[in-house]
Amino acid sequence: MTESDTITPPQPPRTLTVLGMLALTALTFSYLAAYALTNALVGAQVMQPWPHDHDPRPRRLVIGFCVLMLIFMVLGEVFRRMSKSEFKAIDEMADAADKAFDDNEQVA
Repeated sequence: MTESDTITPPQPPRTLTVLGMLALTALTFSYLAAYALTNALVGAQVMQPWPHDHDPRPRRLVIGFCVLMLIFMVLGEVFRRMSKSEFKAIDEMADAADKAFDDNEQVA
């Protein structure tokens, strides 16, 4: 038995793991935009502080999270379709090469 026989191919990432990482990324960026950036702008006196009973940051956090998740889903679908069309083109080239090889064998 050779060493290459014992090596197992890597497992593809699980869907829930990928979705969890994307959700964590979207939450991180939306938090940074809604809270950290807003606090920095208020601290630099670029924005006026708002009354304590009307804080817009949680709403901005939820909107940012939803928008980022939507963008991630759309990009995932676009990349999936592009990959599918590329694999189809590769399969068509392989089929054409196989047919040409078969035609050459029949002639000989």
